[in-house]
Amino acid sequence: MRKERQLCFFFLERPTTGDKRSKVSDFSHSESDPLRPASTMDHVLVEKVMLWLVASFYGVLTLFGVIRSCFKIGFKKVFHWKVIERPACLDDTSLGTHGYLHLEDVRIHYVASGPEDKPLMLFMHGFPEFWFSWRHQIKEFQSDYRVVAFDMRGYNESDKPSGLAAYSLHKLMADVKQVILALGYKSCTLVAHDWGGGIAWGFARLYPDYVDKLIIMNAPPGPVMQKLIKKDSKQRKMSWYMFFFQLPFLPELLMKSQNYNMIVDIFKSTGMDQDEINAYKHVFSQPGALTPPLNYYRAALQRVGGPVNYDLNYTMPVLLIWGCQDVALSSAFPDLVEKANPKITVKRIQDANHFVQNNDPKAVNKIMREWLTE
Repeated sequence: MRKERQLCFFFLERPTTGDKRSKVSDFSHSESDPLRPASTMDHVLVEKVMLWLVASFYGVLTLFGVIRSCFKIGFKKVFHWKVIERPACLDDTSLGTHGYLHLEDVRIHYVASGPEDKPLMLFMHGFPEFWFSWRHQIKEFQSDYRVVAFDMRGYNESDKPSGLAAYSLHKLMADVKQVILALGYKSCTLVAHDWGGGIAWGFARLYPDYVDKLIIMNAPPGPVMQKLIKKDSKQRKMSWYMFFFQLPFLPELLMKSQNYNMIVDIFKSTGMDQDEINAYKHVFSQPGALTPPLNYYRAALQRVGGPVNYDLNYTMPVLLIWGCQDVALSSAFPDLVEKANPKITVKRIQDANHFVQNNDPKAVNKIMREWLTE
């Protein structure tokens, strides 16, 4: 059964100064502003050139890898892919009811369960994921909360607008606010991972009235990420895919090659069974399913829509859960978060990887429940 709700008039307004709201910088001088100082424009141009040089470098390496695979296993196997049938696990009724929310400019697919008179617990997934990534947490907390996991714009059954402008951080944060309101709530416990976490860090700081408690998993705050990636060569190497994703066509080709073998490689280390892995392959094998998620990276590194500036002085309780075997994000991130704001609770799971909520759901659920009941 699928439900539909309408939201057509809510906007993500500029936060005002005050006890709970953080000041946002003036974005009046865009990169195309003729009044922008020439030195600044030169700096931006240099950054863009460097971005494309690095992206091209990783593109060449990846292309050589594809060619090598062609010689090793054959051209037909490398360039073989097909749409994967929908596995039964995606229609598991114990995970909730499917529905849609009509926001300002996109339709969002969600799965909801739990009593409607309970507080809202809202889940935001990362890349390359979708609502199903929260199945273990949905089952754990659906008795205590109105649990909602949604497909972010560009993913799975949610709308997939074209162009990088549709995936700016401002647009993505606007979706979060509109989802909360469209569900009939004024605020929520916000739980987010990876890209969802990157959005949630900024949203909770700039719009704290909408977040009662914030739980982040393996996602650094934007200011911390920017600082470490500039000075830490190890993190830059770990982030190679972010630069590679700036290229057109080739990242999509790599993800499709060998019948979406990259999806298998990513998730087999989490302990998923074949049916669960096929759920991810099904989603990303659909026509047009790969480019919108990759556009998150393209829009972010190309600074589409202007910056989102915030600090780590959060007004609500914040919990950061970190899988320490993350191969994409440095273990220095939780240390830096603790240093920036000692009030943020940081819990490390030593043997868990980047997809911590799937890799060790028992430990994650235990940490969440103990923290939420403190």
